[in-house]
Amino acid sequence: MKKTKRGWKALLIGVLLTAVMTGCDGKEGKASKEAEARFTPKLDVQTACEITVVGHYNNFEALEAEFNLFTEYYPNVKMKYTYLDNYNGIIVTALTSEEAPDIFFTYPWMANQKEYSTVFDVAEDLSDPALGINLSCIRDNLLYKDEAGHVPTVPVYTTTYGMMVNESIFEKEGLAIPKTYDELISVCDALKKAGYSSPVMAYNRGSFMLFPLYYPYFCAQIQGNEKAIQEMNDMKAGAGEYVRDTLEKAADFMGRGYVDLESCNELENDYQAVIMRFFEGDVPMMFASGNTVSGTEKRESQSEKFSANPFKYSFHPVPSTEEGGYFLNAISIGFAVNKNSANLDMTNEFMRFLVSTQELNRMAQAKRMVTPCSDMSLDGVYAAFGEVDAKHIVNLSELGLADKPDSQVRRAGWQVSNFNMTVDEAVKAFGSLE
Repeated sequence: MKKTKRGWKALLIGVLLTAVMTGCDGKEGKASKEAEARFTPKLDVQTACEITVVGHYNNFEALEAEFNLFTEYYPNVKMKYTYLDNYNGIIVTALTSEEAPDIFFTYPWMANQKEYSTVFDVAEDLSDPALGINLSCIRDNLLYKDEAGHVPTVPVYTTTYGMMVNESIFEKEGLAIPKTYDELISVCDALKKAGYSSPVMAYNRGSFMLFPLYYPYFCAQIQGNEKAIQEMNDMKAGAGEYVRDTLEKAADFMGRGYVDLESCNELENDYQAVIMRFFEGDVPMMFASGNTVSGTEKRESQSEKFSANPFKYSFHPVPSTEEGGYFLNAISIGFAVNKNSANLDMTNEFMRFLVSTQELNRMAQAKRMVTPCSDMSLDGVYAAFGEVDAKHIVNLSELGLADKPDSQVRRAGWQVSNFNMTVDEAVKAFGSLE
């Protein structure tokens, strides 16, 4: 399926967050909230059926809470969430089977890959006025629209990259959370002198080391540069030069000795292991993704050290320039309805219930993810992203970078961050990096 100009676009979240934080509550916004709050069943409330949602979250308590709220209106409707292992490999088969799900996960990258055309071919047009789904609660440029102008999927969560900050350490050491690159360097120097062997930590397997520092910065450098993006997509000779500035940033930071690579290499994954290590309380800053942050609240009680000595923490953009950091926003997952569902009317009714400011925000808050709604009420852990200047907001799905050059950028960053290559070597090898 070809992606149109009005395809997957990331949310201008910083501007919207600022509006919310300053108390933006115009009459139109109030009227919309009041209208959404009055959900009224359209179908027979005694209807009995079963609706299945499939996806790739091991557990989805936030969605199950929505199931419970929906069944207050339709008590005889049984809602079930099923985790599918190897989701990307079997979803097409699942959708064409006799036990096809009623609702299923979608990801932005699926829209441009032929092998996933079935995913969108069987998807209900959620913009059909007859369904009554209030898509206006989602910012329009976040909605994917196919060539016919249909909306086959709606975003449920978005995410970003940044650093978790132990605010108690900063308060103890009399330091302010850095907002510029020079401030980041100054803070790391101060923390080293205070005895912190690794002021910054991060998961270091794959390509994640320093990813929240250099990748948003890189995307900002090529955003809107059609020549650069085309030459990188074509893997043209010399295309690695477009990554040089980014790699120099990574090399400069790592060369200062603020990251203990040996300690980082002990982290087994970028979720559970990263969170539990951060909760030990001696890590001032931990580079992470919004997906990692989503698991923090639930694990506070699982950490003996955090339970014994709790501390305040928050999530911030990594300040990679003197003007501050970048907010790289990306859609995490979307929901689509199987138009061949045996219970299509009730499935669409559930989507009508779910796609509202109140319910989507409730889901985002429950899972500590970023909501796709125009009117936001985010968990305070993300508050710093509301201060990001609009010029520093990068919409990942608007970038247009293909998978191969994207993976090469990640690999180049990892090689330089781990001192396996110099910047010159990584630039020269761009296109064939392992």
